[in-house]
Amino acid sequence: MYEVPMRKSYAQITASTILFLLLPLKSFAQTTQAEIIARVKKELVTVQSQVRPDRQEQIYDPGYYFFKSLGASGQENFVLASGFALPGGTHIATSARALGNLENLEVKADNGKILSAKVVGSDPALDLAILKLNNPGKIFAGLDFGDSRLEKVGDSVGVFGRSFRFVYFKTNLASTDSVEGPYGRHWLLAAPSNPAIAGGPIVDERGRVVAMAVYNPNGPDHFGAALPANHLRELSKDLLKFGKAKRSWLGIVPRARANIDQLDSIHGADVKSGILAENLIVEGPAAESGMQIGDYLLQADGKALKSVSDLMRLLERKKAGEAVLFKVFRANKGTFDLKVRLGELPNARELPNAENLL
Repeated sequence: MYEVPMRKSYAQITASTILFLLLPLKSFAQTTQAEIIARVKKELVTVQSQVRPDRQEQIYDPGYYFFKSLGASGQENFVLASGFALPGGTHIATSARALGNLENLEVKADNGKILSAKVVGSDPALDLAILKLNNPGKIFAGLDFGDSRLEKVGDSVGVFGRSFRFVYFKTNLASTDSVEGPYGRHWLLAAPSNPAIAGGPIVDERGRVVAMAVYNPNGPDHFGAALPANHLRELSKDLLKFGKAKRSWLGIVPRARANIDQLDSIHGADVKSGILAENLIVEGPAAESGMQIGDYLLQADGKALKSVSDLMRLLERKKAGEAVLFKVFRANKGTFDLKVRLGELPNARELPNAENLL
């Protein structure tokens, strides 16, 4: 089974460090921008289909972004997104939301060759889909991955895309914080993203993939969004093995607390932090454990919940079937403990259209 390579072992890193000290410095001349562009361009693809995707065309369609018009069905292939070859050259990473409900696709390589491909796993929440190429031959080698955990705000990165045309630009990381909402685990770029680059690789100054470009139509106009490589790496394992993300699931639509004045007037209590259960899935774990809409989740396993990202990180550490002890505030009842046994995140098609459902 294919997996994106993990970081080198300590022994390997030590050996590499010793080798660095023994070899002349000119052997480690920095890779030029031209060399990086040429290398990435060979592994960059256009993801397309002969069938119109079932999605919001004007929002996610690269053709509309470029030409302000949509291609007529049956007249041409529908260009969906950019993509890039993963190490080994048999799988492609691309944007899940750009594909809509399509499973059988085409991939156009840099040399013009068109290969058939099939979606083997998709996660619309983080906007990642993995395609498997049919008869890939030796067209792709795949791009190397860096460790996105080492990237910092202000670092320079190169963004690549290939929908209707090849594009490349340099920008900087504007934020690596986790926040609430559907793109809470994504980075922010200092340049806007768009449907033309969605699914394209983002590389560091050595040409290693540190993120994948995604397009958030509801995001800020002057920033772009990117899925960090560490999330892509871990998520791809589940997508290849199970076809979906294997995440623990609470079954609520969370929202960061209202301001203190609102809380005092609504609840008549001194609740200074917490997460509001704005909505619940009727048969979800939270609802079946007795949680109600309007409850405030103050703590989880003894740790204060100050933001939705706190809850997101907790769910990432937990597995389906594990229990979480919440401290909950409810109007007319006060504060009490509530144990919730987490479920497994259902397939996206089985869930209502709530973008920040946890």
